[in-house]
Amino acid sequence: MLQLGDEATLYSLVFVVVLLGTRSPVWTTVLTASLYLFLAMFRFPQANKNGATGVELDLEFSADGVPILLHDDTVDRTTNGSGPLSQIRFSDLGKLDAAAKHRLREKFAGEKIPTLEEAVEECIRLQLTIYFDVKGHPDEAAAALTALYKKHPVLYNSSIVCSFEPKVIYRVRGHPEVSQGVQ
Repeated sequence: MLQLGDEATLYSLVFVVVLLGTRSPVWTTVLTASLYLFLAMFRFPQANKNGATGVELDLEFSADGVPILLHDDTVDRTTNGSGPLSQIRFSDLGKLDAAAKHRLREKFAGEKIPTLEEAVEECIRLQLTIYFDVKGHPDEAAAALTALYKKHPVLYNSSIVCSFEPKVIYRVRGHPEVSQGVQ
């Protein structure tokens, strides 16, 4: 992406080229300004250093009701533990290595399963759009998301709640604080 200095250089170059072609300072200014406005209106959002502008967060709950991020309903495929997530307390999840079965496990050894709150705060810090993927637990999910939206109002304009389970959407839409970003 062009930096501010690069953009100034680019538009100066465009201005000079158009001026040489038209020999009219008025038309040159109009054409260059039009090009700038067109590009500014249709510019893609800035990506973070990894190139991402958004992230999907798979919301699940530990046995004791702590909202966490995990794609599966068991810890078998992604961690060094085994068993259904619904039977493992958050304190026990903290003992698992979330990178144990990742192809870059040496680089990320000891990585913990993140809480929803930790992930959201990191996404806000990186200015990422968040897609909350809710697979189940409609009441718990609605309560957790409502609390997050109240704590972090920036989520109203930077997140979307998604689910294939209609009950989840109905529950979340029942909370007016959250419902503007629900699909």
